[in-house]
Amino acid sequence: MSKIILSKRKIAMPDGTKIYYRYYQNPKSNNLPIILNDGLGCDGFAWKYLIDYFKNDYPILHWNYRGHGKSAIPKNLSTISMQMISHDLKYLLNHLNIPKAFFCGHSMGVQVTLESFSLMPERFAGMALICGGYKQALKTWHASFERDGKKTLLNEAMKLLFPKFSKSFISHSKLWQPIWKQMVTNKLSLQAALFNEVNSKRIKIDDFKPYFDHLGKMEVKIFALMANSFIEHDIEKILPEIKLPTLVVVGGKDTFTPPWVSLDMHKKIRSSNLLYIPDGTHCSPIEHGELINLRLERLISKEFRPTRKIGTTNFSRLQVAS
Repeated sequence: MSKIILSKRKIAMPDGTKIYYRYYQNPKSNNLPIILNDGLGCDGFAWKYLIDYFKNDYPILHWNYRGHGKSAIPKNLSTISMQMISHDLKYLLNHLNIPKAFFCGHSMGVQVTLESFSLMPERFAGMALICGGYKQALKTWHASFERDGKKTLLNEAMKLLFPKFSKSFISHSKLWQPIWKQMVTNKLSLQAALFNEVNSKRIKIDDFKPYFDHLGKMEVKIFALMANSFIEHDIEKILPEIKLPTLVVVGGKDTFTPPWVSLDMHKKIRSSNLLYIPDGTHCSPIEHGELINLRLERLISKEFRPTRKIGTTNFSRLQVAS
């Protein structure tokens, strides 16, 4: 087996903001690259098992959004938006000379992926949309698991309070920063999330904890600005235009994106395949990594005529299956 080359670099966007990326490449593989788009406040924790599974056969590009992870905070804070993220990705793909790829998005990364498709559809060979929605996420965050179910106290409270907290995070960030760090890195926060938000029987603490570690290092105003753009973002109009191989992964116990939201997205994307995980939560990629990886690989092998066995598909000579 060839040694995997891992490049870790930063490149400057047109506005000067330096964006960090890591690129896994097997010198003997000509397969189509896989692009990984994170959730809000994330720097890659969700992709651990996907990267391990695919990196020997596919180039994999993971990157940090502006203000996230090792990427710089832009001088112009108004550029922290869903639209600018997509332009950053396009510039990064140009820099790496990646004309076409398979795109994966988790959580907010689903809407990043859809926004990027709207910007550059010619670069998409397919996509995986994992535990995420397509519009105005705050309206459905911790809402009922049933489309017409009763309103939940937590959802109603968050819709009322988050805009106020977000404004305060931005206006008084120096005051909030130490509180924010203590709040998200506190062991009680981790335990509360393990009890309420994820499947504690499936998830490993060492896989989940990096999310809180990164969140605690983020500037609170950057989180708030990105969250504001995310919860206002609506990309529903693009869904009927998607005619590419698409996998929609739905967690049956996802509190961040209730299952009916992702199921609606599946119905609106007529070319999409569905993977419904009954006990999956918003962290399904690290709870059910093997299942998702196998289903994703199956999608690729089904939709195209591979020249080699599954797991080593040569996309340089693929033809669309009729």
